[in-house]
Amino acid sequence: MSKPVLNLDLYKNYKSDFPPDAFHHVAWKTMQYEKMVDFYTRLFGCEALYESDQITFLAFDQEHHRVAIANTSPVLERVGFIPRLIIKVKNWMNKNLPDTVGLDHISYLLNPIDKWFEFYQNAKNNGIEPHWTINHGWITGMYYKDPDGHLVEIFFEHWRNQDEFKSNIAPDFIEEPVGTNMDIEVLYEMFKNGATFEELIVKGNTVPEGKKPVFGMEAVMNMRKKFK
Repeated sequence: MSKPVLNLDLYKNYKSDFPPDAFHHVAWKTMQYEKMVDFYTRLFGCEALYESDQITFLAFDQEHHRVAIANTSPVLERVGFIPRLIIKVKNWMNKNLPDTVGLDHISYLLNPIDKWFEFYQNAKNNGIEPHWTINHGWITGMYYKDPDGHLVEIFFEHWRNQDEFKSNIAPDFIEEPVGTNMDIEVLYEMFKNGATFEELIVKGNTVPEGKKPVFGMEAVMNMRKKFK
């Protein structure tokens, strides 16, 4: 196995010769059309640029759309029994079994930490709570699971300026880059009680005394397990 590589000098110092201007939108195909449109509308406070029975384009900022959702359920009406059964089994497997190939999650940056907590509270007020929250050692992310099982990460960075970038990355990051599961409500109470930013970004800071953190691939396999 090759030795892990961590190039911290890349940050703010690299630009490809042919980069896009920005990441613009994500598009989903779904057989749970109404549920998917409702989820992303409530999660991001979206408004629809266009909506019909076939497709919806949702905006959450100045761009024309950031999320597209296409209704593929009519496909089942046009195929025979065997293809219909295969599609249903495939959809069940995609939703309930661990993925080994393909997209893991989409991710959105939200700095600083108070805006991150504000997003958490707004989503909670809209009936949506994180499926998984983890301190990755350089960012902390809360992951929401949409009706089709896709994960959507909202994260804040563990640094507030470029000078802090290298010093605020967890010391064990190169050996363990996945991170440690955490309890967001405990972290929120720490935040409200005046904990410093440096205290809030420490891995394992929400694990009760006498318990052990869940980290690394175990954290990925047991997303809901905050400690053991």
